[in-house]
Amino acid sequence: MDEKGILVEIMKKLQKKYGSMNEVLRVTQDMQDALMRDDRVSMEMLISMRQKDIDVAADCDGDIRYLLSVLEPEKREQVREWLNEGTAKEQDGFEAVKISEIARAARNVLDKTIQIDSRMSQRVAGKDSFYHQQK
Repeated sequence: MDEKGILVEIMKKLQKKYGSMNEVLRVTQDMQDALMRDDRVSMEMLISMRQKDIDVAADCDGDIRYLLSVLEPEKREQVREWLNEGTAKEQDGFEAVKISEIARAARNVLDKTIQIDSRMSQRVAGKDSFYHQQK
């Protein structure tokens, strides 16, 4: 597979990860609603559903790491920068810009999910919350 083909595959994996992360966010919002209703049965079901989507995102991360590993070292670092910093410019090419955009969107979804999850955890566990201990 040539470099452009690898970038296209990274883009596809990122899009799949983004979709699963959006689903994690949606389920997390449903979990928040279930928590407000004190609906333990729904919470258990939603936790299981959410884990499946988290696993899909983690699998995509593993696939992306593999795809990065087959790139030349200089290109690998450039693509990592696009993924982590969203620094791709138009002259880097369509794939680069899309990789940066999707990675940035995925980070935004993750941040929203963490905010909701943090509030739920602190509501349930108070000072024993994972998030409270991280401060």
